[in-house]
Formats: sequence, C-alpha cells, structure tokens
Amino acid sequence: MKRNMLLATLILTGALTAATRDADLQAQVTQRLRDANFDSITVQVADHVATLGGTVDRLAKAERAAKLARKVDGLAGVTNRITVASPRTDAEVARDLTHQIRVFPFYDLFDLVAGEVKEGVVTLRGSVRLPQRFHDYEGLAKQVAGVQAVRNELEVLPTSSFDDHIRLRVARAIYGSSALGPRYGVQPLPSIHIIVKNGNVRLEGVVLNELDKTLAGQAARFAATYFNLENNLRTSRS
Repeated sequence: MKRNMLLATLILTGALTAATRDADLQAQVTQRLRDANFDSITVQVADHVATLGGTVDRLAKAERAAKLARKVDGLAGVTNRITVASPRTDAEVARDLTHQIRVFPFYDLFDLVAGEVKEGVVTLRGSVRLPQRFHDYEGLAKQVAGVQAVRNELEVLPTSSFDDHIRLRVARAIYGSSALGPRYGVQPLPSIHIIVKNGNVRLEGVVLNELDKTLAGQAARFAATYFNLENNLRTSRS
C-alpha cells in the first residue's frame, strides 16, 4: 500500500514538474516573441513542444516567429500553425512582388525571374546564375505582404566560364550597338535579358518593336561562338 502511494506521489510530482516546466517554457517563448513585436502570436507548450498560433500579414513573419521560438533552450520542438491573413488581392501582391524583384540589387540582365500569384501562393519561375540567388528570391517573395506560401521553381544555371564568356560578348554586342544601346543600355534595369545555358543563348524580355527584336537577334548572332540562339523577346505592343 505504502509502495503504491509512493509511486503515485512520484508520478504526481513528475507531472507537476513537467507542467511547471512547460509553463516556464511557454512564458519564455511568449516573452521572446513579444520582444520582437509579435503580439498577435499565441503560444501553447505541452510536453516541451511549443505550438504557435495567430495571424500575420506575410509568410516571412510566420517563419521568423518560429525561428525565434526555436532559440528557447529546453524546447523539444516547435509546431508552426500561424496563418497568413491579408486583405490584399493577388493582383496587388503580384505588382508588389514584381517591383521587389526589379529593385533587388543583384537582379541583372543575366538572370530572369518572374512570379505568378494565385490565392496568395507565389510561384517563382525563371533562371538564375548563382545558387544563392535561388534562395534570395524565395526570401524576397516571402517578405511581400499577402504572400501565404512560395513555390520556388527557379532554375540554377550551370557554372561555366564558357557560358560567362558568351554572356559578356552578347551583352556587349547588344548594349554596345549604336541602334540599341542608346534606348536600352541607359535603363536602370536593362529590359533585354541574356540567358546562357551550356552554350545555348536565349534572349528574353521586352523591346519597343519588331525591328529592335530583330536587331537584338542579329547582334547576338555574330557576337560569340555558341550552339543555339532563341530570340524570345516580346514587343511592348504585343
């Protein structure tokens, strides 16, 4: 009898200790989030696992809140159930996303990135030269208000000195020409993008008219030695 009572006491004491520890962890996580101005996030801790709830206006905030919570010592895990809620339309999100891509300091004429938005979900498509840019653009999309999720379908182009040589030669031929340079070379973000993969060249972007599209193709054709050229330039009137 005494043994059973002792066992029951130990179990009760252990349960109380665990509950006290969970309460302490919950207080720590809550305070850490409050210090970071995440006042709308709720925290529940059970069995040393924190469950985050509440709403934020963009995906980056939900991920940052979970990251902050994971820094609390003693937690066995974090379950992120924060939802993204925003009154913004897909068109508004897409417009903001496009602007953020264009003003990104490392976005240049050798990359091509576009985002499609449907019900708050962004799908990134295009090609980038450097592996880190794959993650950079995904992070950029998550920062846009109204974005609930990101599907990153960007292609990372192979590292190749041969391709780099082609890029520079084609860029000089197009933007250094007397016909195209004065119209397109002075733009903060050049509208003619040069995508090179394994010695194959694609011209992407927008030009004013069919003549400029033809001139860009001609300039690229004789600029360097490569395997294939695709002129996918669109005109602003199309």
